[in-house]
Amino acid sequence: MKKTIVENLVKLTYGSNNDVKIAAINALGDYKCSIEQQDAIERLLVLCNDYNREIAVASIYSLSKLAKFFYGDLT
Repeated sequence: MKKTIVENLVKLTYGSNNDVKIAAINALGDYKCSIEQQDAIERLLVLCNDYNREIAVASIYSLSKLAKFFYGDLT
């Protein structure tokens, strides 16, 4: 089930509705299981360079949140 949720969130990041993309990006950042899915991490890395500033910023924040799961709390 976890994999299905992450896959669906990643698919939503390919849509044309920026509000939906940002919501999916934020959800990926909040969902610890995202770190188990290489596709999710790779997609967030790509979106960090998106032409839409809001999408790029949301992706960077999500990766920052997920980094805590990789390395523990960095604060």
